[in-house]
Formats: sequence, C-alpha cells, structure tokens
Amino acid sequence: MKPINIYLLRHGKTVGEPALNGRTDVCVDPDVQANIAKAWLELGLPCHHIISSPLKRCRELAELIGQQGSSQRVSINEQFQEMDFGEFDGVSFNKLEGRWEELEQFWKNPAGCSFNGSEPLASFNQRVSRAWQALIENQESDCLVITHGGTIRMILAHILNLDWKNPRLYSTLNIRNQSVTHIQIIKSEQIHPRIQSIGELLNLQKDAL
Repeated sequence: MKPINIYLLRHGKTVGEPALNGRTDVCVDPDVQANIAKAWLELGLPCHHIISSPLKRCRELAELIGQQGSSQRVSINEQFQEMDFGEFDGVSFNKLEGRWEELEQFWKNPAGCSFNGSEPLASFNQRVSRAWQALIENQESDCLVITHGGTIRMILAHILNLDWKNPRLYSTLNIRNQSVTHIQIIKSEQIHPRIQSIGELLNLQKDAL
C-alpha cells in the first residue's frame, strides 16, 4: 500500500523582541517568508494540499506556497494553532523580568502550572491530538502542514506515546524555525505512522535566517 507523506513545517522566525508567542498574531519578515516558500518548492515534493494554522506567521507562508506551486490548495485548521499563554502571551521577555519565577515554574512543570487566562497544557494536548488523528484518518494524499513548534511537539508525543506532561519535551526537543518534520502514514486495517525525520532545516539563503 502506498504511504502518505505528511510534512510538518514550522514557520520562520518572527519579528520583534523574543516572547512567548502563542495565539499572538505576530509576523515573519516578508523576505524570509519568500525564501522559505522558495526553499520548500525547490524540494519538488508532490504535495497538492497545504493545511495551515490560521495565525499569519503560518497562513501567509501557506498562501505564498499555494500561489507559487502548481495545483496546491490551502485550507486553514484552527486546531493546529500554538498554545495560548494567557497574560504572558506575546509579552516581551524583557517586560517580564519581575516574573521570572513564574516562568521558571512553568518550564519545570508545564502541566501543573499555568498563567492567568492561558490554555491548560492538557487542553492543548487534546486539541492537537484530535486534530492530528482526524487528519491521518481522512487524508488520502501527501500534504504539507504549516504550524508551530509546540504543535509539532504534541504531534510527536502523540505518535510516540510519550508523556506530554514531561517538561523535557518542550525544553530539550528542539523544533527549529523553518524546519521540516516528516511523518509517513501507512493505512491498512489500522493506521501506522512512521517518523522519517525531525526538525530538518530547509536550505535557506544565509541572509534569510
């Protein structure tokens, strides 16, 4: 049976000061977006369907690839958004200097700690896992999913049956900007996912990084 290839592409580095950018709709520099689109298309992979997070750091890239590629349709899936970090979401780390202890507690125990108004890690896990399961059950051809680092980590945890509460999943597993994680799906009586690669960087021009 022919395998289905699903490529998880993390968006490029966002503009502005470093921050916990979850649902905050920050941008990627247009030149960087163009270079990522070019690098992806040069791979020549036969993906005719692009699925994107609705946030513009992903959506704008999906639209670029869709416009420049041949017969590539773009659809938006809100369930592949990044985690919402509540009152800390989108706030520059420089402006959170008085609250480092709260940040440290979160990184040590992300499942047990949360920020005011944030999405619980358990809810994030359930949202992404359900969206991924629905995708692999319904997808019949190779596709590209443009999404976020946290989302990709949750998908990998789901496939590998890892403990999504383990803080090392977020602090140690590096999913770099403009990197591709390749999952292959075999459908028979059951669905068998195989991880082909994790976090492989696209070949961008140096000045685009």
